[in-house]
Amino acid sequence: MNLTSYQKLATHYNKQIHQSMDTIAKKLHPALLEDEELVRRAAFFVRNGAVSITNYYPQEHRVDFTIRDVTNIEVKYHITKDNFHCPCPIHKPCRHIVAAVFYLYQQNDSLSTWISEWRSQADQVQLTLLKDERSPRSWDIIVENFFRKFISNYPPTSFYLLEFAVHDLKSQLRKSRPFEREWQPIFDVYVELSILIKSWPYIEPLAQSNMQNRVLHFLNEYLDELNDHLNQLSSKPRMFAADPFYEEIMVRIHHFYFDMENLVHYRKQVYLSFWDALVTDKNKRMQEVKYLEALETIEDDMSLNMVLPYFYLTLSMTDELLIAAEKMEANQLLEWVEVCEKALQTGKKELGTNLARKLLPHVSYYLNEVILNPSRVILIRRLELLFETVQLQPAELEKVYQSFGLYGLQSYSNLLIKEKRYYDWMALHQSANSSLEYAEACGLSIIKEEAPDVLLPLYHHYAMRFIQEKNRYSYKQAVRIWKKMKQAAKKSNDTDYWNAYVENVREKYRRLRALQQEIEKGNLPL
Repeated sequence: MNLTSYQKLATHYNKQIHQSMDTIAKKLHPALLEDEELVRRAAFFVRNGAVSITNYYPQEHRVDFTIRDVTNIEVKYHITKDNFHCPCPIHKPCRHIVAAVFYLYQQNDSLSTWISEWRSQADQVQLTLLKDERSPRSWDIIVENFFRKFISNYPPTSFYLLEFAVHDLKSQLRKSRPFEREWQPIFDVYVELSILIKSWPYIEPLAQSNMQNRVLHFLNEYLDELNDHLNQLSSKPRMFAADPFYEEIMVRIHHFYFDMENLVHYRKQVYLSFWDALVTDKNKRMQEVKYLEALETIEDDMSLNMVLPYFYLTLSMTDELLIAAEKMEANQLLEWVEVCEKALQTGKKELGTNLARKLLPHVSYYLNEVILNPSRVILIRRLELLFETVQLQPAELEKVYQSFGLYGLQSYSNLLIKEKRYYDWMALHQSANSSLEYAEACGLSIIKEEAPDVLLPLYHHYAMRFIQEKNRYSYKQAVRIWKKMKQAAKKSNDTDYWNAYVENVREKYRRLRALQQEIEKGNLPL
């Protein structure tokens, strides 16, 4: 393919090439030193013969380029789609992509003229004046300028550095906050979201490292602050002049949830928070429902349309919500717990109860196969509060508490006491091998008042555990428990039984001199 054919190629796709040049002009701004340097480097590649076309695929409308940088870079340009592929990690057009478009553009137009016109914008828009301009573009330039200064130019090598950089970045950006009070909430939300999206490529790899707990703590605090800003914004009257910001925010939220990677549960929280706070239009919500119903994207074994039940709930699409709950998968339990909690928060108790019952078959699997400590303990407490609120039947609650295992021992104990199933309570703690202190926290004193005779086998169980340790301290503890057992026997009028029990213990352990001495000191017989 000779130079003439390159010109023919550029002429054939002249309209699409100009569209790509317009895209570059919109995404890069000469007021930003980083963008100005990028355009300068791209033009340098073109003028010094570092750009060459390697292949052209007419059926696909695709041109492949090789750009000689530090190493050879392969760029694929789908002209009709204004779409590129370059191995660079940069999210906006990199210097290789820009160089590829410049190469085709200069076949029929003056690249120098275009760059001069592009650079002239810097005189029209200065960062010092941008804070007084009310447009998403101006605020993006402010954020980009500071972000480059604090993070992009010096990529953090540890999460602590990143955390410090984000904190410093937010402090500096706050100086550009609009003076008018009515604009401040939208600025706070817009900037917080922009920082989160720009920082995500740095945050999510660190979440897979040994800094995971610190990263998750940082995200929890960040989302709490973001939600505070959202609440402030949603409580204010919506200005007509702010509509472009709301539209741009929701476009970015859509990109953040559906296109970013990893930490899908945090992305879901952000996505739903913005929909709850900023979108009240029913038609827009219905459009999102249709999009989600057709969505089949899977990430981390979870479908991204897991947010669909929230839209069914807020749109009062009860039938669709219950049908979706019937199809619930075991690994989706946490998402459905949140839906159930939201139904109760909005006063839909009957719906919340119906949803809670659909959780029951999946609780055991999720707790034992999916979730790990300490999250398991936190989730069990949430489930306890949820099931108590919806007032499940005792048989249903018993099944749930059994699935909790040892973590549900206290809740199960409370249920048994409530139903006056004292023997079952005693058997539960004996089989679970719980301590006396834990049994007391689970209502032992109530049973001591209501049915003291039930506690005799349990006290014996605790005393025998201490005796098996075979030291004087343990013998003292056993005698302490026997004194409690003595009180229970006295209260239940089992004096003969108790005295016979004491004699039997003394006879059985007559060789343990220290134990015999402690029993004598304890004055155990009635």
